[in-house]
Amino acid sequence: MKKVSKKQQKINRKLKAIYKEIAETRGHYCTGCNRSDVPLSHSHYIARSRRKDLETDINNITYHCLSMDGRKGCHELWEGGILDKQKLLDFPRAMEYILENDMELYFLLTE
Repeated sequence: MKKVSKKQQKINRKLKAIYKEIAETRGHYCTGCNRSDVPLSHSHYIARSRRKDLETDINNITYHCLSMDGRKGCHELWEGGILDKQKLLDFPRAMEYILENDMELYFLLTE
């Protein structure tokens, strides 16, 4: 088993607390398609790998549905290209957040 650093353990604990807060304060539905009858996943508007400092920002995290039975889920769409992202109902809100927090990414997505 891979050993987790103390720094990563701290991040994981904070994320767990944030995920719990999201579950208690937000509706349990996909913000990309408004479905609640499909498996959901926590999804970061700005990828954790791109901006570690926003990894635990509650405003950077939403519920997106997972792909299932040949249906492409919103989580997968968000990870796709700009045309896939634009299909999501929360695209305008996501882009607003990205503009406020990562202007370089915003312009990469809008070129």
